[in-house]
Amino acid sequence: MAETKGKVVKQAAFLMTAQMISSVIGLLYRSPLHSLMGDLGDGYYQFAYEWYTIILLIASYSIPSAVSKVMAERLAVHAYKNAQKVFKAALFYVAVAGAIGALVALVGAPLILVRQPEAVLALRVLSPTIFLSGFLGVLRGYFQAHNTMKQTAISQVAEQILNAVFSVLMAYLLTRPYTADELLQGKFGAAGGTIGTGAGVVTGLIIMLLAYSVSRGTIKKQLARDKSTTEESYKDVFRDILLMCTPIILATFVYNMATVVDQVIFTNLMHTHQYSANLISKLYGLFSYRARPIINIPIALASATSTALIPAVATSLAAKDKDGAVMKINECIRLTAFIAIPSAVGIAILSYPVMFALYPSGAVAGAAELLSWSAVSVIFYSLSTVMNGVLQGSGHPSIPVRNAAIALAVNAIVAAVMVGPLNLHIYGIVFAMVLYSFVVLILNMLAIRKHIGYLPDFRALLIPVKAALVMGAVVAVIYWVPTLLIPSVFERYIGSALLLVLAVLAGIATYFAIYGRITDLTDEEIRRLPMGTKILSLMRKLHVR
Repeated sequence: MAETKGKVVKQAAFLMTAQMISSVIGLLYRSPLHSLMGDLGDGYYQFAYEWYTIILLIASYSIPSAVSKVMAERLAVHAYKNAQKVFKAALFYVAVAGAIGALVALVGAPLILVRQPEAVLALRVLSPTIFLSGFLGVLRGYFQAHNTMKQTAISQVAEQILNAVFSVLMAYLLTRPYTADELLQGKFGAAGGTIGTGAGVVTGLIIMLLAYSVSRGTIKKQLARDKSTTEESYKDVFRDILLMCTPIILATFVYNMATVVDQVIFTNLMHTHQYSANLISKLYGLFSYRARPIINIPIALASATSTALIPAVATSLAAKDKDGAVMKINECIRLTAFIAIPSAVGIAILSYPVMFALYPSGAVAGAAELLSWSAVSVIFYSLSTVMNGVLQGSGHPSIPVRNAAIALAVNAIVAAVMVGPLNLHIYGIVFAMVLYSFVVLILNMLAIRKHIGYLPDFRALLIPVKAALVMGAVVAVIYWVPTLLIPSVFERYIGSALLLVLAVLAGIATYFAIYGRITDLTDEEIRRLPMGTKILSLMRKLHVR
């Protein structure tokens, strides 16, 4: 039992590490990309990318989770031929769905972005990427079903590296003729940035195809050992994929639709206040391009945990091992809290130096304030994402749809009131986002208790909370006291960046020291955390283990 549980956490930690590397790369290349696109380009890029995300998740984004769960159920009973049929049926599914999604982006872009026509080109450039992403998702789901995240992790890192390189390169090449025209510079810079997204997906697809080719021998051996007496028809397989895929599509659609709903509400209501389209784009880019990607890094790590959790929980429940499923869930929640809680505290306190380090020009203080206000959503989003995985893996994939839809309705009403009558412009969107993440978390918790008969022991979250609060105090003193005493030194880029690095390192050491002193985790459980061996080594050097 302990070995199985440890394997799940190890796979989640492996995927988390890759997700962390990918997210950091994705964050770092945004700074040079911003310098090429300008403030207007930030907005155009985000307007296009958020619609691309919605179209992609309808077409194929949920397919890795669906494939991993449906295949894992068959692999658990050694029905290898039926599992292979799931894989082939999923490829056909994404070919059709991806082609439709790509056509929507290519032809429908002017209607979708009617308020921001300069972002149309960027969305159209993304249409081939929508088609190819489905095949990449099926291959990742295949390996996840076999409880191995290594191939997915490697492909994610490589995908993000190529994305970064080509985004900056193509933005540079496309904006060179338009450096004197802010509008055209933003338009073609955003289009160049989206070309990089496609280059990254192609890279990831090539790596996954190579990995699948290497595993062909193992696949043939599994098929030869198949002792199952019932061979499913492709009709039955398609039905199972659709029954699993459709609720996940709806859940992820509604879950991510909040950004597009906020976008539509913001652009339309800001027009009623007589704001220009250019100013609307700049304000939206300030939050969506600069602040939100920083928030998304720890949330992406929680998503990695959820990805690893779905097939693991499905396998345990298929084997009638509820206790095993609960143990896996508990440890994944602890793993998520270990990262999300200190991340939220650190982001809130160091929002200004982080924003200054990444985007030293423009409205640094404004972007930092937006980042600080939205930091608490890291905790809400991260925990609710893991609980989504619990509900999906336990055979209740439609429940997250309902919960996200309720939260979306609350989000839309609050955003409309705050941007419209209260005229809080982008701050209204930030508040609505935080409220949305909190409502989803509460509803998912209640659903797990009702349908699974299990409620996570949130007393375990007090340990990272206590450690993070002490860490926050140390970080605040180290960065803000010198900054206030000698502003002439630390208002400069190099001085602020060096002090930021010092504060982060001191914060990490403090967090691990306090956590190691008060936690009840064993050394083996700590080793299964991302970079757990190094964390344990640091704790021992600090004499807290």
